[in-house]
Amino acid sequence: QVVRSFTSGPGPGPVNLLIASRAMYLTVAASVLAQTAPSDWNRALRLALVDLSNSTRTGVQVAPQWNAKVKGLQGTGGYLASYDGEYYYDSINQRSKQAVVTPIRLFSDHDVQRTETLSVNQSGLNVNMTLGQGTDTVCKAIQEPYNDMFGWTQYAHPNGTLVVDGQSCDVWAISVKTANLSTCLRADGAPLLYNQSLAGYLKQMNMEFSNHTVGPAPESAFAPSDACAHHYPTTPCATEGKTTLDVYRIHSAAEPRELHGRNVGDSLGDMAFVCTQGAAESYGDSLVSYWQMDVDTAFGQYGYCLYIGGENKCYGGTGKQVGRESAMGLDGGEKLGQCSNNSRVGSWFSIPDDGECKDGQEVGQNCSWGNAKRIRTVNASCILHDRGLLDMCEKEIGHAPFLKSAEIFAKALASDDPTKGGCPDVGHAESVLV
Repeated sequence: QVVRSFTSGPGPGPVNLLIASRAMYLTVAASVLAQTAPSDWNRALRLALVDLSNSTRTGVQVAPQWNAKVKGLQGTGGYLASYDGEYYYDSINQRSKQAVVTPIRLFSDHDVQRTETLSVNQSGLNVNMTLGQGTDTVCKAIQEPYNDMFGWTQYAHPNGTLVVDGQSCDVWAISVKTANLSTCLRADGAPLLYNQSLAGYLKQMNMEFSNHTVGPAPESAFAPSDACAHHYPTTPCATEGKTTLDVYRIHSAAEPRELHGRNVGDSLGDMAFVCTQGAAESYGDSLVSYWQMDVDTAFGQYGYCLYIGGENKCYGGTGKQVGRESAMGLDGGEKLGQCSNNSRVGSWFSIPDDGECKDGQEVGQNCSWGNAKRIRTVNASCILHDRGLLDMCEKEIGHAPFLKSAEIFAKALASDDPTKGGCPDVGHAESVLV
């Protein structure tokens, strides 16, 4: 990887642009958050534009319409996912699209994640992410305010020049409370580089553009995918009745011990989080809770469960159905693992609040889950360090399934007996909104 630093000009100080080497393929911790990252980036941009709204517009305008090849890095701290693909930008009609492929080296040497993200300034579900390839694709649709990724440049300051792949460009940069932003523009306004780091989140997004076409793209470039246009959300799987799941959730100490509106995983599926670079730093102060629950096996589309507006809510699922997906959408199962057992990488689940069975209701009768019981809650540090999970993960990375790692994880939560691999239960927490 190449770090390009520059300090010339009256800008806000040094700006670092981290550009992916063309041959770089990383073992990815950041790929876990790749599917939810657009909300993080957009939220940071919204806050940045609020900070800048009363500033003097002394910056520059990016070319209003263009498309290009893109290579990038995205993730948390030093743990970055590389990707490459195509990017389409249209500020006149307030829309953009990115279609990229990300190599995932966590489970094997051949896994890739294909993602297409279409964002349009319109009412309804205006941000559509399509995951997968061919006929086995799934649409993840959310609603959030539209943000022009380059809208901040009108407030930016000049900050030197660069030569990128033989092309000269002018650097424009700005720092606000929520983000540090920079881009390098050719004379025609087309960007060669883009960098965004989120203050307080240690997250960064770095992009390098090439092979530009300046001007409007064909209208078909902004058409929604077939999955988003015709198959969102997916239909539930054929039910096989009720089953009892052992599920786990990594969470903060302040989070209430409940499952409503939350994402969980089975022991193998959670290895996609803990067997990644940076797990010790990311989860060292966290807790892990083990639950048993009854669910209807007519699984729906996996939804993203977020805390927004004072409540936990799952977005993009199939109605009241418990959602299921293979970890990172890999393993080749139908509908990204919605209707398969995902024995290689494990499963993730989304638990919709309105799918809970009330008193007297049987699971599967107008409700999808119930009889949830928290078994134990332990410190993540006990599992990661004291029981040796991180050491075992290091041995199994690239060779899924991570059966030995998942066994350590499950045993640590099954009892408090250290001779059986258990960790001490840390007890209950008050139910408070976080």
